Amino acid sequence: MKRRILVSLLLALSILFLVACSNNSLDGEYYWINDARNQHMATIKGDKGYVESEGGYSIKIDSELKIIESKFGSEKYSYKDGKLTTNFTGVESDFYKKGSKACEEALKKYGYKEVGKE
Repeated sequence: MKRRILVSLLLALSILFLVACSNNSLDGEYYWINDARNQHMATIKGDKGYVESEGGYSIKIDSELKIIESKFGSEKYSYKDGKLTTNFTGVESDFYKKGSKACEEALKKYGYKEVGKE
């Protein structure tokens, strides 16, 4: 009986650990935040998204190869802790996931109170 409880407890802890580690999902709203702008740039859900630049366009995300595909071609991306670095605008830039620590730090760094508000 003790062994069964121990195995169940270890299984539950393993599942919690895996869920916590996999929380590096790209799903969310991304903002382009720097000294010149604080604007919504993209929304990603699963392997698809929409970029609000160049008149707006759809994107497809290949998370294994870390590539974002659009009508303009394919661009590599990196993502860590709420900061997505890629080329949505003709120049590689950082885009911040709404609600992430990276987004809050960028807002503070550039003097904004909230996302999307100048």
